[in-house]
Amino acid sequence: MIKKLFLLLQMLALIAPVGIFFMYIIMDEGDQFTYEHYWVTGMSFIPFLFVLLLKNLFLGISKK
Repeated sequence: MIKKLFLLLQMLALIAPVGIFFMYIIMDEGDQFTYEHYWVTGMSFIPFLFVLLLKNLFLGISKK
């Protein structure tokens, strides 16, 4: 049950950076990325990292 919850959270958290990346490509029509494009795309990846951290904390404790 918990593993499925974390899998769902991972998928939802991964939608943001991928969506932002493709949104910039569509909006700029394939032009060069600027520093801000890379920064926003990278910062939107932080929730995914938090989900992975929580998954390792919760599932790592339950294994012991």
